[in-house]
Amino acid sequence: MDERSRHRAFEDQFLRQLRARAQALLRRTLPADQFELEAVPDGVDGVRATLLRLEQYDRGLLEQLPGTRAVQMRFQKRTFGPFWRTVARLRAQVLAPQEALILGNSPGPVGCEEVLDALARYEVMARRERPTAVVYASATGFTPDARALVNRGDAPTLVLLGGRADGGWDLDLPDALRRQPWAKLFELESQDERLKRLLYHLEQQAGVLESRGVSMPELAARLGLAEAETRALVQQACRQDARLMTVVHEGTLHVCRSPLADEGRKMSLRSWIRKLLRMKPTVGEQVRALTTQRVQLEQQRHEVDQRLTALETEEREAVEKGMAAKTDVERKQLAGRLMRVRRDLRRTRAQANLFTQQIDILGTHIHHLTLAEQGKRVALPKAEELTREAAEAEQMMRELSANADLAAGIEVGAQSPLMAEEEAAILEEFKQAAVQQAASAVGVKTAAEPSKAPETPPVPAAEKAKARPEV
Repeated sequence: MDERSRHRAFEDQFLRQLRARAQALLRRTLPADQFELEAVPDGVDGVRATLLRLEQYDRGLLEQLPGTRAVQMRFQKRTFGPFWRTVARLRAQVLAPQEALILGNSPGPVGCEEVLDALARYEVMARRERPTAVVYASATGFTPDARALVNRGDAPTLVLLGGRADGGWDLDLPDALRRQPWAKLFELESQDERLKRLLYHLEQQAGVLESRGVSMPELAARLGLAEAETRALVQQACRQDARLMTVVHEGTLHVCRSPLADEGRKMSLRSWIRKLLRMKPTVGEQVRALTTQRVQLEQQRHEVDQRLTALETEEREAVEKGMAAKTDVERKQLAGRLMRVRRDLRRTRAQANLFTQQIDILGTHIHHLTLAEQGKRVALPKAEELTREAAEAEQMMRELSANADLAAGIEVGAQSPLMAEEEAAILEEFKQAAVQQAASAVGVKTAAEPSKAPETPPVPAAEKAKARPEV
């Protein structure tokens, strides 16, 4: 799919989801009883102006470009009897980098100038026809300057929706609008879709997820959501996938994945009784406890690795500066600094090795517990059952082979002796006819060859020269 088709598909998706969202929130969240949807020429006029500016007069190009569709949603509320009152007028449109799409360049995010140009058309409209809010969407997102325009404070209220690569939306709302019920209208992504995006990002970070875990701020930045919303999604994902778990390290929540599912969620009463009687925890509980320790150790080793990288970089810089030093004083200062750095480097490496050995021990223990538990959970047949079933199968195959050989040997033909003699006579007749046909073909070929007259021997050239002329 080329860029123009991708932007047009994004335009269809945006307008369709906005209409469905408005229909779902009527009479429940939004202070309106109905809305009227009508097409407006805002988008196609802007695209035509861009084509004229670039001196592109192809009518087919206008139909291929995105951003030509714009709609106005007039929200109304019943006042008295058959009378309706308009409570809000919302205009929705997709802004695309038209110049890049026309010239075939790589499109980038929509800038501040494009947004201001789109807003300028409403300043010349009559006051009663001006929209109360405008929502612009872009498949490539908006620049930081353009996103800052939502808090400019002028009418109409501006809302920006940028498409994300993972299928989500980057929503920019004014601070005053966030506290109103109308803010729910622009949350086009459902809770299930956000959960799918969360699971997608967790699968992309599978290696980190199973080692030191993914921190909540990092996961929120990847999703483009607030930490509170991300925390709620993580709790929902943990309820859906019993292997996911959360670990708190130095006040930061980390999401990780255990090799075994949490059995305590299904047997909470049994686990509580075992814990009350101080009995040995189950294998699943042991694995999750060991996984918590391993994640915490992984976080500590990650911090030590970062410090180790910084010390190694400082060591290389000190050596390079010592090689380039021109005076003994500078060399002495660098030598003392290098001694301190190498001393810290040895200690940090020893600490990193300690964490590595502890993680290896915990990982080996978790691996062995997981293998043993998974082997117990699958009920496999014993050796006696396997031997008995194999003997029965072999006996059955032996009897089946004997019956097949017997059936092949005693098969009765359906042809009688008279029919066999008649068939042999017909075959002999076929052979005689073939011989006669071959003989007749040879005779015809001999008769077709012409008889050749005896050739006169040629006269030698010497005798022709001795012959006298005729009188």
